[in-house]
Amino acid sequence: MEKKPWKLVNAENVVGYVDGDYESKMLTGDEMAGMPVININEGTLAPGGTTGGPDLKGAAHDDTEIYYIIDCDPETYVWLDDDCLETKPGDVIIIPPQTWHWIDNRKGKKPYRIFTYWPRQEQNGMFFVREKAWGTSVRNLDDDYQEKRMGRK
Repeated sequence: MEKKPWKLVNAENVVGYVDGDYESKMLTGDEMAGMPVININEGTLAPGGTTGGPDLKGAAHDDTEIYYIIDCDPETYVWLDDDCLETKPGDVIIIPPQTWHWIDNRKGKKPYRIFTYWPRQEQNGMFFVREKAWGTSVRNLDDDYQEKRMGRK
């Protein structure tokens, strides 16, 4: 087996793709790593925003998705089918396939920050949105970021 080089990613160097009130940063994926890896996406939902709603329903996927809540205000929620869960930092939510889900930050005064985890980058719908818009699924502010962090540039 061929040994692959390790990779360093820091969210400060990843360009976010903005879609309405939601910003998506793909932190890990096969394309950027050069090997199969778990997809990690950092999402930020603006205060007062939602990723769906009672009429829009949000999203349901064919694969399991995991949310890790980084930061949010009280009275902010994740809806899972008809269940409404008030979230707090540190929550991990395992969302089974075919579960309608959306984030509600309408009462939030600060951005709602979340990591989403997927087995493969193609299971994250934003992967294709970024790829279509940019011709690639990830953009960095500085392509030499890792080398600079290592003191090589």
